[in-house]
Amino acid sequence: MSLFAELHRPGSPGLFITGTDTGVGKTVAACLIADQFRRQTLEVAPRSRIGVFKPIATGCRREREGLVSDDAEQLAHAADFDPDVGNLALINPIRFRPPLAPAAALEKLGRSARLEVDEIDASLRRLDERCAAIVVEGIGGVMVPLARSESRGGGRKGRGQCETVLDLMAAIGYPVVVVCRAGLGTLNHTAMTVRLIREAGLTLAGLVMNGYDPESTDESMQSNRAWLARQNQTSVLATLPGWTGTGRSRKAIHWDVRAIDPALREAIDSCDFAALCRRGRGVGAS
Repeated sequence: MSLFAELHRPGSPGLFITGTDTGVGKTVAACLIADQFRRQTLEVAPRSRIGVFKPIATGCRREREGLVSDDAEQLAHAADFDPDVGNLALINPIRFRPPLAPAAALEKLGRSARLEVDEIDASLRRLDERCAAIVVEGIGGVMVPLARSESRGGGRKGRGQCETVLDLMAAIGYPVVVVCRAGLGTLNHTAMTVRLIREAGLTLAGLVMNGYDPESTDESMQSNRAWLARQNQTSVLATLPGWTGTGRSRKAIHWDVRAIDPALREAIDSCDFAALCRRGRGVGAS
C-alpha cells in the first residue's frame, strides 16, 4: 500500500504543478498561477484565500527559526498569505537541507528517518478548510523518489522500491499542469512525463512552456510549441518569455514575485487556469 494511501484528498478546486525536470520553472509557473487565482478571487470574493502548497522541499537554507525553502517563500508572496494561514511550515511541512531527492536526503539522515506523511496531511487539511483553491507545486519531475516504500511491492506497480512524486500526485488527485522547456530536447522529456501522468489515471490540464526566445539560435523553439501540443494531444496553456527565474537566457526576464513583470502576467493570463480546476467549486465561489 502506498505511503499516501490515506492522505487527505482535498475538496477545494486546485491544480498540481509539476515539470519535466528540476529547474525547469515550476515555482515561477506556480506563483504566476496562484497570482492569477488571487487577482480573480479578489474581484468576486475579497475575503477568500488562495492556498499554495509545497509538500516537500530540499536544498533549504537554515535560518534561526529552522529550515526555509526559497520556493515556499515565493509561493507565500504570490498568494499574499497572512501570517496565520501563510506561515511557511504550513505551506511547506517537509524540509531537508541537502540538495538531494527526498528519498536520498532521508537516507542520509539515517535508517530510522521516515517521511512524515502525517505532517503533509495536516497541512493539506488546513489549507482545504480555509482556502477557495489550492496550487500545489511538486519537487523535481514526476519520478523523483520521495521515500522507500514500506510495502514489499514498492510504490506503483513497476515503479521500484520507492514512493515517487507521481504517487503523491495521484493521492491528491488534482488536474496536472506540466512545465516544460521551450528548446531542444523538450519533446522527448515532455512526452515521457505526460505518458506517466496519464498512465496514473490523472487529468492532464495542459503544458506551460518556459524559456521562449524568438531570437534564439535554437531553431527548435520555432516549432516546439506546435509539436508539444500535437504529440501530447493537449494544449500549451501559456508560453513564458525568456528563461524566467533561472537566468539561463541573455534575455531572461527578472523574476521577483513581489513585483511581477507585466509581460509575465500577460503570458499567464492567456489561459484561465481557474477553469481547469474541474474538482470542487470554482475559484471565488461563495
